[in-house]
Amino acid sequence: MVERIQRKNSTKLFSNYRKMSELQNIRKLIESKKLREADLAIKKLGSEYLKNSEYLILRAIMFKIQKNYYLSIDTLLIASEFDEKEEIYQLLSEIYSYLENDELAKKLSDKKIAHSALTELKNEMSGIYRK
Repeated sequence: MVERIQRKNSTKLFSNYRKMSELQNIRKLIESKKLREADLAIKKLGSEYLKNSEYLILRAIMFKIQKNYYLSIDTLLIASEFDEKEEIYQLLSEIYSYLENDELAKKLSDKKIAHSALTELKNEMSGIYRK
C-alpha cells in the first residue's frame, strides 16, 4: 500500500516536472524570437495544461505578439483565477497601454492597487474566463 502511494506521488512529481520543463522550453523559444516554433510547441500541449497559469501566460504572450489583444486579455484573466503572478498584471498593463487605456494600464502596473484594479476589471467584464 505504501509502495503504491509512493509510486503514485513519484509519477505525479515527474509529470509536474515534465510540464514545467516543456513550459520553460517554450518560454526560451519566445525569448529567442523563435515564435513559430513556440507557437507549434504550445499548440501541441494537451488539455491537462488548461488550468496551469504558466501555460496560460505563455498563450497570452503569443496572442499579444500576434496582436490578438482581447484574446490575450481573456487568457490572462483565466490565469489570474489560478494564480496571482506579477507577470499577469504586467502583461495586462502592456496590453491596455497598446489599446490606449492608459488609466487602466497605470493601475495594473501599480503594485499597490493592481489587485483591486484587476478585480474591478473582472467585475466589469462578462468574459470567457467565467464560463
